[in-house]
Amino acid sequence: MPRPTVSTPAQQSRDAGLSNLRQFTWWAAAGATGLTVAASLIAANTVPGRPSSQPAAAVPTNDATGSGSNQGAVNPPTQAPQPDLGNGPAVVSGGS
Repeated sequence: MPRPTVSTPAQQSRDAGLSNLRQFTWWAAAGATGLTVAASLIAANTVPGRPSSQPAAAVPTNDATGSGSNQGAVNPPTQAPQPDLGNGPAVVSGGS
């Protein structure tokens, strides 16, 4: 038969403190969620954006001379990457 537990004043104080902390954490999370929603609604209504009916910007094309607004564009590789046939050591990241 289990015997009843008697809690000391220190245990009762600890339990009350934990209960208060749990309640504070819940209200802080609810408040943070509410502030996040409010901030996103304010940002969505005040920050101007592009209307969906407006066409997207044209993508520049790469001309043969290399001049124009496309300078600095990445060119495709001249040869496809070759598969590694297992001749070198394998590199493993993060292992110990």
